[in-house]
Amino acid sequence: MGNVIVNININEGKRFYIKQIQFEGDSLLDSLIYIIPRKLPIAYSDEFINSFESQIYYFYYNSGFPFVNVLRDTIIENDSLLIVKEKVSAGKKIIIKQIKIEGNKQVRDAIFFKEITIKVPSYFNYNQIIQSIQRIYSLRLFKSVNYKIEDDSILVFQVIESPERYLETNIGFTYPYFLNISFLIGHLNIFGNVQNLELITNGLFSWTNSKILLNDRSITLNFRERYFLDMKNLFLNSNIIYNKTGQIGQVEDYGKIEEIGLNAEILRQFSNYFYSAFSILLKNSITIGYEDKRFILTLSQRAVYDDRNSYLDATRGFVSSFSISQAFIQAKFIKFNELYSKYFYSFAFRIRMGQIFGSDIPYSEKFFLGGEGSVRGYLNNSIGETFDNLQPASNHYINGNFEYRWRFSSFFGITFFYDFALVSNEFANLIRSSIYNGYGIGFRFYINFIPIRFDFALNPNSRVLPKDLFIYFSIGQMF
Repeated sequence: MGNVIVNININEGKRFYIKQIQFEGDSLLDSLIYIIPRKLPIAYSDEFINSFESQIYYFYYNSGFPFVNVLRDTIIENDSLLIVKEKVSAGKKIIIKQIKIEGNKQVRDAIFFKEITIKVPSYFNYNQIIQSIQRIYSLRLFKSVNYKIEDDSILVFQVIESPERYLETNIGFTYPYFLNISFLIGHLNIFGNVQNLELITNGLFSWTNSKILLNDRSITLNFRERYFLDMKNLFLNSNIIYNKTGQIGQVEDYGKIEEIGLNAEILRQFSNYFYSAFSILLKNSITIGYEDKRFILTLSQRAVYDDRNSYLDATRGFVSSFSISQAFIQAKFIKFNELYSKYFYSFAFRIRMGQIFGSDIPYSEKFFLGGEGSVRGYLNNSIGETFDNLQPASNHYINGNFEYRWRFSSFFGITFFYDFALVSNEFANLIRSSIYNGYGIGFRFYINFIPIRFDFALNPNSRVLPKDLFIYFSIGQMF
C-alpha cells in the first residue's frame, strides 16, 4: 500500500462588506429602519442576509400584508464594499372580516373561537395566527392545523382531527427488584366541550425470595374541564384517588399506607409558560398497624413557570415551581415544595426541596426518596430516617440531579449522571445530615424523537457487581 498526499487549495477571493442598506417599493414601513444594523459596514454573509430579510417579512406579516414579496439587488461599489437594495412589494393590506373553520367533524366551532386570538375586524397579524394555531394544537384533538386567506378578507383555519379516544400502556423496569406497569384509557372530548376523562391504573411489582409481590397499586379517575365557568384560561381538574403502598418485599400489611380521596383543583393560566392553581383534597389515610385511619382536609396553592421546549427530552428552558399546603381536621401541618430545573443542549440539572412542619404529621405525609425519580443507585423509597420498622421517611429533604447528555446521532446518546439527597426530621440538622450519593451512566435510544432510557447506577456502598448494580428502563428523561 502506497501513501497518497492530498493537497486542498482554497481560494477565498475578496471579502465584501455591506456599506449601506436601502429600501425601495410601495407601502414602506417606518419600523424597517430599526432592523438596519447600527454599525456599518458589516461583513456580507448568507446567514446575515437571510436573517435580515426574515425580519422584513416579519414586520409586514404583522402589519397586515400576508402577500409581501422581497427582491434583493446587490451593487458593488468598489473592490470590497456593497450596497444592498431591498425591493419590497407589499401587496394588498388585508383586513380580516370573517373567520371560518374547515375539516372539523366532531369538534364544535365554538371551541375554536375560544382559542383563536385574532379578532374581527382586524388587520392580518401573523403572530396572532400562529398563537391561535398553537392553542388549537394544545387541545390534542388535531393532527394538523393550517390557515389560508380567501377573498382577501376571510381567514380559514384548516384542521385534520385526531381520534378522541386513546389507550396507553407504560412499562418501567428497575433491576433487580421492580417492574412498574400502568394502563391509561381516556377520552379527550367526552361531553363535546373539550372535557378530558382518564382512568389510570398502576402496579409496582417486586420479586424477592422467589416471590412476586404487588408492592404499590393505584387507581385514579381524572376529569378535566378546560373552560371552567366558560373561561378559556380557567381549568378545573378533579380526581378520585385510591392507592396502597408498601415496603420492598413486604408480605404482611404492617406499615403499608392506604389512601382514598377526592381532589379538586382550579388552575388559572396567565401565559403560555406560567400558571397558578388552588386545590382542595379530602382523603382517608391509614398506615396499617401503626396509625389509625385519619380524615384529612388539605388546602394547597402552587405556582409554576415552565418554558421547556419538550416534556420528554428538553434541550432548553427551565422549570420553577413552588407549592404550599395546609392540613386540617385529623392532621395539623404545613408543607412546602420547591423545584428548579434548567436545560441546555448537553447538560441538565434539577434541584428539589421539601419541608413539613406541624404538631400532628401523619406518617403518610412525610417525604419518601430513593430510586427512580430521585436518587438512582438505591432501592425505591429507601432514603430517610428509619423508625418503628417502617419504610424510611423524613420531614425535610434536598434532592439534586445532574446529567451530562451526549447525543452522538439522531438515534443514540450517552448520559453521565450524579444524584444526591440530604434528609432529616429536624430542619436545623438538614445541611449537617449524611449525604446519599448515586451515580452512573445511561444510554438513550431515540425513536421519533422520544428517548428510550437505560440507566446503570451505583452508590458508594456498592461492592459486588452485578449484584449491587441498579438498572432502570423507562420512556423519556428522568427529569
